[in-house]
Amino acid sequence: MSDGPATVCPLCGVGCRLEPGEGSRARGVAGPANPEGRLCGQGVGAFDVGEERLTEPLVRRDGTLEPVDWSTALDRAADALGGVRETSGPDALAFLGAPHCTTEENYLLQKLARVLGTNNVDNRSRLCHSSTARTLSERLGWPATTNGLGDLGEADVIVVAGANPAERQPVAFNSFVRPAVADGTTLVHVDPVGNRTTRLADHHVAPRPGRDATVFDLLSARLLADGGVDRSFVADRTRGFDRFRESLADLDRAAATAAAGVDEDTLAAVADDLAAADRVAAMVGTGVEGGAADTPAALLDLLLATGSVGRPGTGLFVLRGLANEQGAADAGCVPDCLPGYQEVTDPDARERVAAEWGVSPPATPGMDARELLAAFGGDVRGALVVGENPAVSKRDREWLGERLAALDSLVVVDVMPTGTTEHADVVLPAAAGVEKAGTLTNLERRVQRFPRAREPPGDARPDLAVLSDLGGRLAGDAFDYDGPAEVFDELTRVAPTHAGVDYADLDAGGRQWPFDADGVLYRTTFATADGRAPFGTARPVPDRETRDGLHLVTGGRASEFADDAAAAVVRLAPDDAARRGIETGDDVVVGDGETTLSVTARVDEDTRPGTVYLPATVADPLLRSGGSTVRVRSPTVPSETG
Repeated sequence: MSDGPATVCPLCGVGCRLEPGEGSRARGVAGPANPEGRLCGQGVGAFDVGEERLTEPLVRRDGTLEPVDWSTALDRAADALGGVRETSGPDALAFLGAPHCTTEENYLLQKLARVLGTNNVDNRSRLCHSSTARTLSERLGWPATTNGLGDLGEADVIVVAGANPAERQPVAFNSFVRPAVADGTTLVHVDPVGNRTTRLADHHVAPRPGRDATVFDLLSARLLADGGVDRSFVADRTRGFDRFRESLADLDRAAATAAAGVDEDTLAAVADDLAAADRVAAMVGTGVEGGAADTPAALLDLLLATGSVGRPGTGLFVLRGLANEQGAADAGCVPDCLPGYQEVTDPDARERVAAEWGVSPPATPGMDARELLAAFGGDVRGALVVGENPAVSKRDREWLGERLAALDSLVVVDVMPTGTTEHADVVLPAAAGVEKAGTLTNLERRVQRFPRAREPPGDARPDLAVLSDLGGRLAGDAFDYDGPAEVFDELTRVAPTHAGVDYADLDAGGRQWPFDADGVLYRTTFATADGRAPFGTARPVPDRETRDGLHLVTGGRASEFADDAAAAVVRLAPDDAARRGIETGDDVVVGDGETTLSVTARVDEDTRPGTVYLPATVADPLLRSGGSTVRVRSPTVPSETG
């Protein structure tokens, strides 16, 4: 029996509300993230999960997965995981969750790991924005977006870096960014490749890939020189500014500009707009992650220098890609933190959790997802994988298969067959997002409660029910729950971020955590030891690189439950295409010396010279081989050229 038709889109981190429409199509329902009831192309297909569903439990017998009843499958799973713990110890177990699962489901998974005695629990959302989350956590207090989407209209300048929200988060972009720009807000896009976001931008800064941090240091240096620093904010609410100022004074601006490969006049125009602005907001995606330079830290220095944290229309927005990336981390489904970002090494935090669970979690951080995968078959002998498919991680497929096959016990809970279920000893069929109830936390920290919009097929069950039953077999009454409300309310007693609200208090609009605030973090103080936000220092100017080939730039990823519709097209700058005799529509080969892809060329003036752009789903084989520099050639041209 359905709890009601309206739910939250399970496909990306924006958190649009929707309900069943005609046929398999979804219809938008006005909510905080989609105030006009809009849906993107993916959202319209939210109820179209796919035809190849897992509908009955499976256990492996004589090498073959065979259907069984739930009791048999759960007993087998509990015996397998419990046996590993008994023979090899709790740290021989791994628990992998997913940002597709509800906050309550991720909470139960990490609780099961810790009650059994290990912190070996993780989910991939922690890796997607690791540098940004670390910067926010260490320097401001919480690894989360600082503001609400609704106050972007108060920004004088919005800086978008390493992201394409016009395409990847179109409802949020069209509902909040586009109206702000129409009302006079200046939009700055920092990205090596132009895209749909660039079309609306007043300024496009196109640095060499990996040089974004240098751009933000250059802008901070210009603000300092031109009197654009908010001295009152710096004096009252930050520390370390003198050291930051000295590092900028030592910055060779000419060398840095040349190394970044950016236009000086464009930088000057952006700096002028920043200096004139009272409120600056920044939005970042996965494009700012990675590399030796810490781009999120450089961008935060810029925001602090302009006094652009702690007020509406300011702050840093993390454009999380999947539905519950924030909620999975909030729930403690990470190896180093308990629910609410309490470090596992903190005895007070462990005591707080033990008072609720009756068991103290271990004090030593566990292995992260990459470390766990590498340890499969070695130190790690058994794994419980919920809503995740490590068989398609950015690693060599053959190596991944060997690691999964090397486990003594592998239990998988998922919606459909995957490369990981092929190696499983037990496969438990799960309900998809629209087929269960719970909460999701969107990219602005908004916790939204949603009902089940339709029944799951066959014998599939919500992950929460599966984890509750499995936890009962492994750990007893601590996993006896009557639905997501009881789990959420336990979370609020354990996690400081979620204190002060009950599941029943969450209406259709949801609430942003912390629930006693108005959605803007750090209005009066930062959640640091002294209440101040520290500045960093300017990054060293990178060497002018000599690159034999073209730098590969990739786009973001869509949910596994939605077709990315990414065409096999490579985009090249006109000069790069002309030197290779390539025209739009030509069949070309892109390769890094080991791996090659056959794609179609598109000559594109918005692509920075020296780079090529491929959608991430198309570029996967190159990413798996570690390729960052590629050659592009006609199929008739020898591989040594191009």
